[in-house]
Amino acid sequence: MFQYSLILVLLIGMVMPIQAPINAVLGKSLGHPLWATIVSLSVSILLVLPLLLLFKAPSPNLSGLGSLPWWAWFGGLSGAVFVGAAVVLAPKIGIAQFTVLIILGQAIMALLLDHFGLFALAQKPINLMKILGIALMVGGVWMVQMGNKAA
Repeated sequence: MFQYSLILVLLIGMVMPIQAPINAVLGKSLGHPLWATIVSLSVSILLVLPLLLLFKAPSPNLSGLGSLPWWAWFGGLSGAVFVGAAVVLAPKIGIAQFTVLIILGQAIMALLLDHFGLFALAQKPINLMKILGIALMVGGVWMVQMGNKAA
């Protein structure tokens, strides 16, 4: 079952780069990148609402909202920033460069989140192997950039 989860994550990852160029076209058509961001996130909501019914999700427990940590509200902010930035930046630097930089940024932040145990995560210290993995990713970003210059 674990292998299927890994394959599913890989397939989801393959879908992610499609979002930026599609939203860039949408932004041009609508006249501003922020409109593309709103449309994209609205479509997400419209797709998730039927899933709530399909999976018979219980009503949310709203009584605990007041006791949430301050940072619990920023998940949506990070999604909106990503979608909005992708609309503007991916067409400028290319989807390959955009994607490898996004993945590198995610990997660096993930290491820091694990290392410090932020946002209620279990602490998993940074070690030499993880640092070497990030260094290899930096090399990959450089190679993609050099490939852009050679083209």
